[in-house]
Parts: sequence; structure tokens; C-alpha cells
Amino acid sequence: MNAVESLLRSHSHKIRVGMIAALAVAPMTLLAKTSSAQSGTRNPPQRTTPAGGSATRSMGSGTKATGNAVAIQGYCPVCVIEMKKWVKGDSQFAVQQDGKTYLFPSEERKQMFLKNPMKYTPALGGDCVVALVEMNKRVPGALQHVAMPNDRLYLFANAKAKEMFNGNSDKYVNADLALGGKCSVCRVEMKQDVNGAPQFTSVYQGMRYQFPGLEQQQMFNRNPAKYAVGK
Repeated sequence: MNAVESLLRSHSHKIRVGMIAALAVAPMTLLAKTSSAQSGTRNPPQRTTPAGGSATRSMGSGTKATGNAVAIQGYCPVCVIEMKKWVKGDSQFAVQQDGKTYLFPSEERKQMFLKNPMKYTPALGGDCVVALVEMNKRVPGALQHVAMPNDRLYLFANAKAKEMFNGNSDKYVNADLALGGKCSVCRVEMKQDVNGAPQFTSVYQGMRYQFPGLEQQQMFNRNPAKYAVGK
């Protein structure tokens, strides 16, 4: 073998080694990217209102909606429920509720929300209740896949999840009701299971918490992280 042939064989061997190493790394890189894209999970929204304050806060006329994620892509939840129409809101009519900012096209719609935020806030804060029940994961819902049984807005991750909900809504409709409606404050403070009442309901990180009276609800509102499920 002459010097030229020896050099060519050495160079060819280096290329093959480099290609083998690249092929070994490529599947791991693709797997990592695919896993990240398919996960669909996200961290629960953080509480931004002061301890002891209301979970719902008007931002005032002319205030820009900043800091919190804009709920349902800026559409007005009052218009969806009352008019069955998707109407874009305006940042000058903004309300902060459970770590998200809701926008409204007018002061009138904003005040309707403030009077009864539970009526207009999407179930599970807009996450998919089917994903929570079936996979124990918080997966964002999509505006392309919605349902409104009993005039409550539910968003689903995909068409299959919506189909599952429609086929057995009783299984999923109260997925966002913490402890099945039992009082979390009573469980922590008294080690007892006490039924809550719908008129004493607070929302924290998309979950509904019910209490037997105003005293327990106020205790929860002052320190929700202490009493939240799954903490």
C-alpha cells in the first residue's frame, strides 16, 4: 500500500466513526424533543393576589393587562356564556382572577363577570378536565374544542377528549371540584370530612374548593397553599 492509499483509508475510517457517533446521538435528541412536545403539561398558575384578598380583582379603566396570562386568548367569557358568541375583549376592561387576566369588550360585561366570576370562569381554569381525570395531568384546553353543558365553559385538549366528555359527562363535569366538595380546611384543622356548600366556593389554581361556612372560606383565602389538595 502506498502513502496515498494509506492516507485515504485513514480519512475514510474517521468519517465512518463520525457518522456512527452522530447516528447514536440523533435518536436521543429526537426523543427528547418529541417528549417535550407531547407532554402537554404545565405548571399550575401562581397566586398573585395578596393573602386574605379577593381572588378576583378589577384592574381599572385604562390599565394594561400585564403579569398574568391572558385567559381564553382574550375572548370575553361573559359573551360566550350569555350570547354564545366569541367576542374579543379589550385590555382596558380587564379583571384578574386566579392568576389569569380576563378581558371584556365593555364595562358592562366586566361588571357582570365581577358579580359572579364562578359562573363565567372556565372549568379547571381552561385546562382539559378529561386529561386530569384520565392522566392526572394539567393539559391546556383549546378554543377549537369546547362544550358548555349547563352554561359552563369547558375546554378540551383535542377532539378525542371532547368526544369522551360528551359520551360520559358525569365522569368529568366535576373534575375541578376539590375533595369531591369536602371542606379542605376542616380536613386539615379538625381531621374531619365535612361537606362544603356551593355558596361558599373559592377557586385556587383552577380547582373549586367548597366550605360549610364563611369562616372556613376566609381561612382558606388567607392561606390557600396550606389547604390546597396535592400540596
